Amino acid sequence: MEKILSFFVIIIFKCTFLVSALMSQDIHFSQFYASPLSLNPAETGFFDANWRFSNNYRTQWSAIGVPFRTISVGFDKPFRLNSKSDLGLGVFVVNDNSGHSKLTVNKIFLSTSYIRHIKKYHSLSFAIQVGYVFKSFSGGGLTFPDQFNPGTGVFDPELQTNFRDYDNDLNYPDINAGISYSYNSGNIRPYAGVSIFHLNTPKESFLNSSESKLPIRMVFNGGLNISLSDNLVLNPNFLTMYNKKASDWIFGSLLYYYIPNKNIFRSIFVGLHTRTALHNFDAVITTAGVNIFGFEIGVSYDINISHLRAATKYRGAIELSLIYKDISKKPIKITIPCDRY
Repeated sequence: MEKILSFFVIIIFKCTFLVSALMSQDIHFSQFYASPLSLNPAETGFFDANWRFSNNYRTQWSAIGVPFRTISVGFDKPFRLNSKSDLGLGVFVVNDNSGHSKLTVNKIFLSTSYIRHIKKYHSLSFAIQVGYVFKSFSGGGLTFPDQFNPGTGVFDPELQTNFRDYDNDLNYPDINAGISYSYNSGNIRPYAGVSIFHLNTPKESFLNSSESKLPIRMVFNGGLNISLSDNLVLNPNFLTMYNKKASDWIFGSLLYYYIPNKNIFRSIFVGLHTRTALHNFDAVITTAGVNIFGFEIGVSYDINISHLRAATKYRGAIELSLIYKDISKKPIKITIPCDRY
């Protein structure tokens, strides 16, 4: 156990000094807490249930052109090794389509985690996630530097271009890793995670002459589940990502109301978050949802407040999430319910 922990800590500290900011190369969800396998590989199997299914859909920027659309599906399951340890296995698939270039990204990842229950209420999860990425685009919707028409002052796609030294598709393996921690007792129950994406820094360029590599991305997330009463749970949480020379922060809170004598409806929740790069606020995220028949459904809307709001008229992204857990009939420890963690 100590050797495993030391190994992951060394990796995290090394990568922290290699990177300092985030670039928007990867998919991201405003409801990051509802996409556990893309948030942190260590979330694989890190829950109290027999298995979990997750599904996310996001569309954005329809107000200013061809919208960007992202769909993801995940499935994971814990397996009991002994009274103190679990093994988590999961699969995660993503399809993403972006803009006029018809950039299409398909990803499939397999993840495995080792979960260790320390003492009575502390739990740690260590995970590795390995997958393959397929990317392609269509040049028909793009213009290149030599297609600039000085007579009109705009780029003309009808002009002949000599820019042909590129491929329309590429693929590469991708490796991610992560650690998650949770404390599951009392009225205040903290959790936190650190994950590292693109450990193998794969080559990613459509240009034949380029050796550009996908930089490492660091992700930190955490929060508190605070029981305000028998039926109310407040969940302040945050996500921050760093990669090269940019950063991304999401922070805010969800409020859950657990319905007494639950039957069809088990809980409802609302949330408010903001996304910022610290020097520039991007969006205010409003969220609402319900747990019905064990299906937790969330709907969020990004209100764009960046400088782009002049074009978007404050319109941003709409996002849908769904999580279903097959609840264990034999609970392994006493817990205060919080459906998403």
